[in-house]
Amino acid sequence: MSTERPTPPDGYERFESNDPDSDVPTVELEPGEVLDGLVLDLTEGEGDYGPWYRLKIKDESRGVVRYFAKDEVKRAAAADRIEVGEQIWVAMDTEEVTLERDDGSTHDYNPTMVGFPGGD
Repeated sequence: MSTERPTPPDGYERFESNDPDSDVPTVELEPGEVLDGLVLDLTEGEGDYGPWYRLKIKDESRGVVRYFAKDEVKRAAAADRIEVGEQIWVAMDTEEVTLERDDGSTHDYNPTMVGFPGGD
């Protein structure tokens, strides 16, 4: 057993971070905005309103970001369609949709779409 603390060899820089995600911003898409890039991580959990999915994506224009799945993206994650290491395209539609709730009230929102390579 060595008594000296190991250090990186010459030419190496040691990576130090308490939280690897501390500098990764969370993206909230606006109508017409797109995320397009590589899925680096997919985390899932259960909350008060059911399952949730958080993706870490290396976006072509934004760099590495986190995104909480909504609409089609959430359904794709629940169906195990999203794969770490694969490309993904996520966009918020510019056209509003009206959702009618069980109590008769309505809510207007812009749905989120998802696409994967391989389509024609």
